[in-house]
Amino acid sequence: MVAKKMPAVSSAEAVYSKEKLLTMQRYVLRQDLLSALLEDGEIYTIVQADGLIDAFMKGKVK
Repeated sequence: MVAKKMPAVSSAEAVYSKEKLLTMQRYVLRQDLLSALLEDGEIYTIVQADGLIDAFMKGKVK
Protein backbone atom coordinates (compact mmCIF):
# COMPACT_ATOMS: atom_id res chain seq x y z
CA MET A 1 0.00 0.00 0.00
CA VAL A 2 1.21 3.51 -0.73
CA ALA A 3 2.13 5.53 2.35
CA LYS A 4 -0.24 8.42 2.89
CA LYS A 5 0.31 11.51 5.00
CA MET A 6 -2.23 11.77 7.77
CA PRO A 7 -3.25 15.18 9.13
CA ALA A 8 -2.21 15.83 12.71
CA VAL A 9 -4.81 14.94 15.32
CA SER A 10 -5.68 17.58 17.89
CA SER A 11 -6.51 16.46 21.40
CA ALA A 12 -10.08 17.77 21.05
CA GLU A 13 -11.00 15.47 18.16
CA ALA A 14 -12.58 12.10 18.84
CA VAL A 15 -10.60 9.15 17.52
CA TYR A 16 -11.92 5.76 16.49
CA SER A 17 -10.49 2.37 15.67
CA LYS A 18 -10.89 0.83 12.24
CA GLU A 19 -13.46 -1.58 13.65
CA LYS A 20 -15.55 1.25 15.15
CA LEU A 21 -15.48 3.29 11.93
CA LEU A 22 -16.66 0.28 9.95
CA THR A 23 -19.75 -0.01 12.16
CA MET A 24 -20.78 3.65 11.86
CA GLN A 25 -23.92 4.47 9.92
CA ARG A 26 -22.00 7.28 8.21
CA TYR A 27 -19.87 4.72 6.34
CA VAL A 28 -22.46 2.04 5.65
CA LEU A 29 -21.96 2.41 1.87
CA ARG A 30 -18.15 2.64 2.15
CA GLN A 31 -17.38 -0.28 4.48
CA ASP A 32 -15.43 -2.25 1.86
CA LEU A 33 -13.40 0.79 0.85
CA LEU A 34 -12.63 1.77 4.44
CA SER A 35 -11.70 -1.80 5.27
CA ALA A 36 -9.07 -1.68 2.55
CA LEU A 37 -7.80 1.84 3.29
CA LEU A 38 -7.52 1.75 7.09
CA GLU A 39 -4.77 -0.09 8.94
CA ASP A 40 -5.57 -2.58 11.69
CA GLY A 41 -4.68 -1.33 15.16
CA GLU A 42 -4.52 2.34 14.13
CA ILE A 43 -6.86 5.12 15.25
CA TYR A 44 -8.44 7.74 13.01
CA THR A 45 -10.62 10.81 13.24
CA ILE A 46 -13.68 11.29 11.05
CA VAL A 47 -11.73 13.95 9.13
CA GLN A 48 -8.87 11.51 8.47
CA ALA A 49 -11.22 8.75 7.32
CA ASP A 50 -13.09 11.14 5.03
CA GLY A 51 -9.76 12.42 3.68
CA LEU A 52 -8.59 8.91 2.82
CA ILE A 53 -11.87 8.21 1.03
CA ASP A 54 -11.68 11.48 -0.91
CA ALA A 55 -8.04 10.89 -1.90
CA PHE A 56 -8.85 7.40 -3.12
CA MET A 57 -11.90 8.53 -5.08
CA LYS A 58 -9.90 11.31 -6.77
CA GLY A 59 -7.08 8.95 -7.72
CA LYS A 60 -6.21 8.51 -11.37
CA VAL A 61 -7.05 5.36 -13.28
CA LYS A 62 -4.07 3.83 -15.08
